Amino acid sequence: MNAMTLAFWVCAAVPAYAYLGYPLLMRVLARKRRHGVSDDPETWPGITVVIAAHNEEARIAGRVRDVLAQDYPADRLRVIVVDDGSSDATARTAEIGDPRCRVIALARNGGKAIALDTALRSVATPITVFADARQRFAPGSLRALVRPFSDPRIGGVAGELQIRDANGEPGDLGAYMRIERRLRHDEATLGWLHGVSGAVHAIRTSLFVAMPAGTILDDMWLPLHVVFSGKRVAMTDRAIAWDSASAHHGEEFKRKVRTLAGNWQLIARLPRLLLPWRNPVWFAWCSHKLSRLLAPWAMLGALLACALSPQPFYSALFLVQCVGYGVALFAIALPGLARRLPLASTAGTFLMLNAAALLSLPAAMSRNSRQLWRPH
Repeated sequence: MNAMTLAFWVCAAVPAYAYLGYPLLMRVLARKRRHGVSDDPETWPGITVVIAAHNEEARIAGRVRDVLAQDYPADRLRVIVVDDGSSDATARTAEIGDPRCRVIALARNGGKAIALDTALRSVATPITVFADARQRFAPGSLRALVRPFSDPRIGGVAGELQIRDANGEPGDLGAYMRIERRLRHDEATLGWLHGVSGAVHAIRTSLFVAMPAGTILDDMWLPLHVVFSGKRVAMTDRAIAWDSASAHHGEEFKRKVRTLAGNWQLIARLPRLLLPWRNPVWFAWCSHKLSRLLAPWAMLGALLACALSPQPFYSALFLVQCVGYGVALFAIALPGLARRLPLASTAGTFLMLNAAALLSLPAAMSRNSRQLWRPH
């Protein structure tokens, strides 16, 4: 086996493991281990729902009312809205006249991390729920988030972000999102979940660790520190935050670049992530997050190795890869037509994700972290 052949198989193994091998391994392991939690806590604990908002005048009042309308004991439910230096009337609009809601207005826009850190200094309940201004909770979501905390081993609980189409109906997830959702459930079953949706999750307030200013991925910083404390992060599909689909591929692509750049930022701010003796979910984190950051570079390496190989088999593989990328580009350019072709849309999503991962490293190195964060 010559150098080009070896390089191809090593490079090809990285995305294959990241997107197929690891999810399949989690599926097998999770089926052999099931963790149960108590069906109901004896008494529902006090909870505070924290919403960081910036220039959300149009929807913040509706969001607060949506939370307060949840089927949860009214005397144990509080809401804190942090207006992160908005230039509109977000703070005033959030004041809906309900004593359970408190609004904190920051003089300057400091970013989501500062807004959440500020809110947590005022939380007096044992459980803190994190939500965004953009989404709405499905009925029963707060109870579903709180229920697993009856198990003292649980330090955090993740819900699910679900997408509605223009008609308000559940959207088509696509193969990637179905695999990703199943993977998170399997990781939670194994006690390895380390990333959640920032739109619907909760932690024990005592486990909160303040974030450095400019932290992009609060929805990884918080659950990771729950795991670092020795607790587990559970997941429930009964706590749902409804969202609308991105208006166009460009908006979704920018969001992916921002999220993936946040993973590089976490490595810089939490170098213990790379150390198996200091990171309890080291295997899952490397397999789920780090491998996907490396996958596009490996894919480029596989393409180059085939292009430089004199062997006909690898020349054929080079053409196969080019055709695959061509189909993916077609799916991105003409999504309506691509839906009629088997796997074309999946190829487009795969290419978009890896293009975003490729750009995430220079984005993390060259862009201001506050520019990378946008309100959800």
